[in-house]
Amino acid sequence: MTAPTSGITNSPFIGVDNFHIAKMLSDPADGQATYDSVIAFPWLQSVSIEPQNEEATLYADNQAVDTANVTSKFNLTIDTATLPLEYKALLLGHEIENGVMTVASGDNPPYFAIMFETTKRNGKKRYVKFLKVQFSEPSETAQTKEEGVKFNTPSMTAIAIYRNDKKALYQADEEADGYLPATGENWYTSVDPSGE
Repeated sequence: MTAPTSGITNSPFIGVDNFHIAKMLSDPADGQATYDSVIAFPWLQSVSIEPQNEEATLYADNQAVDTANVTSKFNLTIDTATLPLEYKALLLGHEIENGVMTVASGDNPPYFAIMFETTKRNGKKRYVKFLKVQFSEPSETAQTKEEGVKFNTPSMTAIAIYRNDKKALYQADEEADGYLPATGENWYTSVDPSGE
């Protein structure tokens, strides 16, 4: 890896949209992960990403002589304007039939890849893709209608971990050196950039 060019400038971020998901079908220890079709998940309001870093410092001769830092997982918070029951059932592994979702003790949320893009002040984009994400039951608030209008919007938490091939995340930026327009054009056609 070569050092970046001195004096690189990037425009600040002002928006986020184009949330997509793809259900993970398999993650073999010695092969390529597979996914179901990528589907659009509208109504995205915000995404918060909090890396969980594990740190250790080695001491000898009365001083620190080495340090190690590894990101073990990513905690995600995803706020949406609404969450249709069909999407909620899909993300959490619940059964839904004739408009009725059933939550059972044996339900096991599957893993998903999630994809979205952040928009910059100058119109350029940064594309983000987490490869193995598991969602938790969303936080929802029901509140009586008052004189002023107030929207009650759901908030989902999720954990992104590494696949068996040791990969967790892809990012691409239209302002990065060597960026190819085809990367953004094909960001939502498959999970892995190779299209496999």
